[in-house]
Amino acid sequence: MKMGLSIIICTYNGINRLGLVFDYISKLNIPNSLFWEVIVVDNASTDGTPKWLEDNIGMQKWNFSIKVVYEPRQGLNIARVTGALKSTYDWLLFCDDDNLLASDYVTCWFNEIHKHLHLGCVGGRGIPLAEIALPDWFNDYGHSYAIGSQYSNSALVPYGCALYGAGLYVYKLPIIELVNKGFDLVMSDRKSGKLTSGGDLEWCYLIQLSGYKMLYTDKMTFQHQIGDNRLQWSYYLRLKQGIAAGTGLLESYHFIFNKGYRNSILFLSHYIINAFNLFLTYLSIMIKSLIIPGRWKNRNLQLARFILRSKYISYFSNIRQSYLHYIKLNQFFCGKV
Repeated sequence: MKMGLSIIICTYNGINRLGLVFDYISKLNIPNSLFWEVIVVDNASTDGTPKWLEDNIGMQKWNFSIKVVYEPRQGLNIARVTGALKSTYDWLLFCDDDNLLASDYVTCWFNEIHKHLHLGCVGGRGIPLAEIALPDWFNDYGHSYAIGSQYSNSALVPYGCALYGAGLYVYKLPIIELVNKGFDLVMSDRKSGKLTSGGDLEWCYLIQLSGYKMLYTDKMTFQHQIGDNRLQWSYYLRLKQGIAAGTGLLESYHFIFNKGYRNSILFLSHYIINAFNLFLTYLSIMIKSLIIPGRWKNRNLQLARFILRSKYISYFSNIRQSYLHYIKLNQFFCGKV
């Protein structure tokens, strides 16, 4: 496997966004010793993106080559795995189709991986780019859009924590080895009309379970384009609902980080207790809302209701899948059930 960088751009109906993303990539400062490539994974677009890519690549509009891969199975995490399998080099950069990378985004990463041993992920800081004024609630909740500092300063990320997937560098070897041995990632992530997410967390968790470290640096920045429709409170509630929908599926990782590798029956007991506790907490809030008029006009309480409901549904609907995934993690990482 070659030392180099594969920039992976997964897109669904990105015809109106990709041109600007490519313009920014063409302005990247690339170290002379670094091999690199750009791979676009078309995740079953229906807006003419494949024809647009073919026409513009044919005209050699940008100063770099672009390889296009088609992935018919919808889901951002599925598309990222496909991009990784098709990539040439050992480091990946997940550049979403609305991410505009700063010109030094690659050189900052290149410097960091030569300062730290055993790095598996390196994350940067997203900066909002919107055509309208950001709403008053955005400063408090913008992190869910892959915006803002992920940790207080540039440092190694604590074990069991994660980085957001936008603008994330990943050392692909441990993930590719798992996939080639038959390991299936449990998260599929966003599909058309659905905001389910958490695939970036799973990549980070698997990297750490494989023995690698993660680094966050606020020196690396990218602009995250946010459409007007995504700055509505109703959209944000759906976004958080989608994020929470992956909680049950990711519980196997959380259990291992907190309690280590245990008997699968202990995991199942822990999982069921969590599910019922979430349901009871949600029920308690709903009862209080009937007693206190206008309670749900408060944004924090609205958000709590959406998140708790999505979480307990995720736990109850994914019991079997989460249990089997926990068994799989035990088998792959410590050889026991």
